[in-house]
Amino acid sequence: MVRSDKTLEIRGVLSPRAEMIAMKALTALTPGEVLTIITRDVAAREKLLSLCKDLGCVMADMKEEGGTIYVQIRR
Repeated sequence: MVRSDKTLEIRGVLSPRAEMIAMKALTALTPGEVLTIITRDVAAREKLLSLCKDLGCVMADMKEEGGTIYVQIRR
């Protein structure tokens, strides 16, 4: 995992609301900042990848530990 500038804790929030919250957080970042998103929604993982492409962001890292998914996106 890389250094994170902001963390978005959305465990318990399901798609599509999770992506909407993530999009708002990502658009608030300045270029180069990294957002760590913490979720348990498996469907959100693929949708976050798509959102990343749509916003022109870069997927910095992704890992899963004990049912929790950590996604890092660089703006």
